Order: sequence, then C-alpha cells, then structure tokens
Amino acid sequence: MAFKLALLFGVIAFASVYVSATTTTTVTTSVTTVSADDDSEGGLSLSAHDRSVIRKTWEQARRDGDVPPQILFRFIKAHPEYQKMFSKFASVPQNELLTNGNFLAQAYTILAGLNVAIQSLSSQELMASQLNALGGAHKPRGATPIMFEQFGAVLEEVLAEELGSSFNAEAKSAWKNGLTALVAGISKTLKNPQDLADPQTKLSARQVRDVQRSWENIKSGRNAMVSSIMIKLFKETPRIQKYFTKFANVPVGSLSGDAEYNKQVALVADRLDTIVSATGDKLQLLGNINYMRYTHAARSIPRSAWEDFGRLLMESLAASGVSSDDLASWKGTLGVLVNGISPKN
Repeated sequence: MAFKLALLFGVIAFASVYVSATTTTTVTTSVTTVSADDDSEGGLSLSAHDRSVIRKTWEQARRDGDVPPQILFRFIKAHPEYQKMFSKFASVPQNELLTNGNFLAQAYTILAGLNVAIQSLSSQELMASQLNALGGAHKPRGATPIMFEQFGAVLEEVLAEELGSSFNAEAKSAWKNGLTALVAGISKTLKNPQDLADPQTKLSARQVRDVQRSWENIKSGRNAMVSSIMIKLFKETPRIQKYFTKFANVPVGSLSGDAEYNKQVALVADRLDTIVSATGDKLQLLGNINYMRYTHAARSIPRSAWEDFGRLLMESLAASGVSSDDLASWKGTLGVLVNGISPKN
C-alpha cells in the first residue's frame, strides 16, 4: 500500500527511488528551478485545511511499522523495470526483497524523505527547494514526468486501502490537490529549458527548432506537397471542396490543370511557409494565427477540415523522410495551430 503513499508524495519517494541509500547527490545549477513566488505549479498553493488533512491522514497511514518496506516493495512490484535503477538490490529476486538489508535501508530512506516533504507543505519556499533538489538529482538519471503521473494514477486506490473509512471525500480532495501540485512542480524541474512551452504560443524551443529545420529541407517542394494534400482531402471529404468557390465544381481529377486551383495551392503553401518561419517569433506567430482564424471564420470551415489537413500533412512529412523525433514536434505544433485557428467549442 504505502509504496504509493511514498509516491503519493511523489517528490521524495522518487528522490529515493533512484538513489541508493549510500549515495550522496550533488545538485547543479543547470536545472530548471521553481521559485517560491511562482504563481503556477511551483508555488503549491494549498489551503491550510488541505495541508492539515494531508498531515493527519499521513500520520494515520504510517503508523503501521511495515509501511516503509511496503512502500518500496509495492512500487517495484507495480513497476518491476525500475528495480534495475537500485544498484544495491537490482538483481535480488522480488520474493527476497523484504528480507534484504539494502532494500530495507532504502525503504526507510524513503520514509524519512516523505516526512520531510510533508513538513515542508507549510512553506512554499521549503517546498520549492525540495522540488529543485529533486529535479537536480533525477533529471540526469532520466526521470520523466510520466513516472510521477503513474504514481498519481494509483494514489486513490492505495489511500483507500490503507485508510479505509478515514479516506473520505474531504481527505480525497486534499490529497488530490496536493499531489496535482507536486507532480506539476517536479515535472517542471525535470524538463530542459528548451522543452518548456512558451505560455502564449504553447510551443517549446525544441518544437520550433525541429519544425523549422525539417521544413527547410523540404519546402522547395511545398507546392506539390500541398496540392497532393488538398486533392486527398477533397477525395476523402468532397464537401470541403465546395468552400473554394472558384473551383468548387471542377472534377478532382482535373484540379491539377486548373489555374484557380493552382493559385490556391500556392497561397496555402506560402502561408504554411510563413507560419513555420514565424514559429520562433511570438508576435508574428500569434498574428498569423489570428489572421487565419479571422479570415476563415466567415467561411465556416469546420475544425475537422483543419484536423484532416494536419493529418495528411503529417503523412506527407513522414513520406518525405522527416524523422520520428521531428514528426513529434510537428504533431504538437500542428495541434497548437489548429486550436488557434479553429478552437474547440
């Protein structure tokens, strides 16, 4: 049970999850830091009531003397691939862990860390310091936000198992608020600066770099690519062609020879080139998105058309040899563009 309690306060549990009990970790200043006055995830703005409930229920949960080893045992049992990260007992069979000295030492290190984290709840400065230290210790080890999110997914089940009727709606709400803030805070410290999304454009520097670099390699053939996408789009959903009045009734098979169609292809290809070029300039990008949203709203083009265009563009990029890493950046970027041009209702 308690393994997830260790994780429920995922910060410290994870702090111990990768560091052997005898290892000292030095935190460097290269880590993305969370400040105490950060008004987003770093501040962990929990109410006094939530903090009180978390402390009270934690005191109840840890009374069982078997809790510390069970924390770590349940963690490894749920995610056996993580055992290799504990060098002192990486090869110990699971059925022998609860009697292994190195395993037990690590388990009680986790318990001590949990207590420190929970006591830090009353101070945003102390908690910010905890998050920064954990990010510094675990980013070099490859820890990812998803690992902490995995802990959150099992939290309610584990708390209910350990606390029984004490884990009522009030306690559930308090722990949910605390864990959400902690996972968000530690996730921020685990990301490299280039992976942090701009708060306005919602794009990271890595996405901008990948998209612009890969586009530069293929943009000379952008007209042919866009034409292929549009013809596929019209074949899949014929009604979309009706939005283009100048060639609405031209047979799809004859479009490549139609002057008005080719003008539209060039316009779309150039607009795509302009938007990609603008991804690194916040004002230009937002201006282009707003322009596209304004000019197309009057035509009532459905969001699904933009989504389909993006899907076909991804297929064309893959066929053009764009790497899987760059395609991941394209996918995220196209999602931002579609949401900006045609927001969900």
